[in-house]
Amino acid sequence: MVIPKEILSDYKELYEKANRLVEEESRNDPPTDPFRSHYKARDVLNDLKKQLDDQLVSVQASEEDGGQDDRCYHSLLAFVCRDLGRIYIYTEEQAEGEKMLNRCLELVTPFKECPEGIIPFIGAINELSIVLASKEEYNKGLEILLEAEKIYEEFRDSGLKALAIQDMFNPPEDGQESPEAGPKELESLYTLVSFYMAQMYGHLGEPEKSAKCCHRTLHRQLESKTYDPIDFALNTATLSQFYIGEKRFEEARHHLAAATLIMAEYEVHMLEPEMSEKQRQDVSETFKHRYADIARCWAKYGLYLMNTSKLRLMRDEDDEDAKNLGIVLRNLRLVEAEQSRFPGLDLTACENRISCEYCLTFDDAKLVFHFVNEWLDIAKDYYKAENEATEYSKIMQDYAEAYEHIAFFEENPENQAKMQKRRAKYLEDLLDLLDPIFYMKICRECWYGAGTAHAAVMDVRLDIIRATSTPAPEDIKKVNQSCMKAIKHFESYVKSYLVKPPSEEWRPNMDVEEQRHMLYAHFHIGRIYYKLISGHPLQQLEHLTSCHTYYKKFDAGCQLHKEAAETLQGEIGVVREMLQLLPLKINTIKTRLNKAGLTA
Repeated sequence: MVIPKEILSDYKELYEKANRLVEEESRNDPPTDPFRSHYKARDVLNDLKKQLDDQLVSVQASEEDGGQDDRCYHSLLAFVCRDLGRIYIYTEEQAEGEKMLNRCLELVTPFKECPEGIIPFIGAINELSIVLASKEEYNKGLEILLEAEKIYEEFRDSGLKALAIQDMFNPPEDGQESPEAGPKELESLYTLVSFYMAQMYGHLGEPEKSAKCCHRTLHRQLESKTYDPIDFALNTATLSQFYIGEKRFEEARHHLAAATLIMAEYEVHMLEPEMSEKQRQDVSETFKHRYADIARCWAKYGLYLMNTSKLRLMRDEDDEDAKNLGIVLRNLRLVEAEQSRFPGLDLTACENRISCEYCLTFDDAKLVFHFVNEWLDIAKDYYKAENEATEYSKIMQDYAEAYEHIAFFEENPENQAKMQKRRAKYLEDLLDLLDPIFYMKICRECWYGAGTAHAAVMDVRLDIIRATSTPAPEDIKKVNQSCMKAIKHFESYVKSYLVKPPSEEWRPNMDVEEQRHMLYAHFHIGRIYYKLISGHPLQQLEHLTSCHTYYKKFDAGCQLHKEAAETLQGEIGVVREMLQLLPLKINTIKTRLNKAGLTA
């Protein structure tokens, strides 16, 4: 390529002027004219584009070697078209922006695997993938990103060094080292390719591939030290939630530990001497906010570990096929775990604070329980009820869930009851705080959770009574108190779904999951009325009649909402048997009352 230095210098001056307008002067654009600097930059680049277009025509007309020396002009013009495309998209002129990006690709595709072509080629593809995503053309976006990845890998293996536009404006003299701006920009562009691929896979419903691309993006940012600490920590903690959902606790813990370490390192130097008091307050506030979010991710890790451990212990341990499948999956995940790590970070101390193995005993679960509570305490210090009611509520529900899980591992019945009562207390305190009109979804969750908690206390107390030949009146009173509290919460839950209480009609817009929980609530109320210990036949009759009423509602609801009832076959069998027995019991009590001269 032969472009006179003075011409290159003119091109460089125009390009850098446009760059300053976009990168620096645009920060001072007024809200009334937000694109002012970008419009100016666009005009400058359009001027440069015209000069390059004209020069390219002239060069191609005069060359006798088939146009080999015009590659440099093609490349410079492609860089300008890429930047113009980016500006047009930013200024909400998407069609023109797309046109410029496609022109860039048209210019460099013939030499996209060469030093002068690879950066504008991958850069334009990245920008186009954003445009395609905005139009929900995710398959097409992924297709061009995969092409960019393939070209990047082939170029990397070639040993050549990419040329940035700065390198082309300042070609090395004989004997000088090759420029370094190009290789750095290429690596940065490929990191973006990984990031955009993660988004595309996410939209296309391929979370595993999305997670791999997310991790690769984070790993590359870490290696190149081109990350914002807060963003890196948040993205890493968010990725951990995918691994938690996949029961890949080792990878989840590793990512949460990385997020915590990066935040700790950032905290040491986040306040700089030259900052104003307002800036210091803003930085501190952002740190506390995001650290609280990471704390909540840690709490979710512990809660899911306890819950998954509980479900494992409830499964049939003799299921040999499940065991063998578990071993195969574990071996596969050991390989995947190695590919999902940050080798440059020493996370041992942080990781050693919590296990990534399933809990088998109460002692195992107790360690996780305390760990969860420590992180929830940190989150609660930031999210206050008075200004973050929704987030505060979620944290309180997490405390309640922690008590639900630890109660499963507790062998002492009295302690089980205490833990379930503590669980209920968190939810009841939340119900006292929230107005159902504004927080109906959370209130429903609390009513249902508190109902199941008191029902669990009832079952424990009944087991204690059954083991005693002469139960104390105080023990009977405690059982009935738990029953009535459970019924009260379940009834509140049921009423919240009725069109207009006391009408029995359900709201028409309920989804299948809501219908299923509604059926369960009716089943629970009927069961609890049956468990109430009555001191008088009239009371017993009242309780059995209420049980019969709710079981009939449950049975009718199951026939009406067949899809919701599919997973309730066991409960349906019990209820239909009880609907045959209850009328006999009720008639027997009525007969006794009539003989005693009492009115039913």
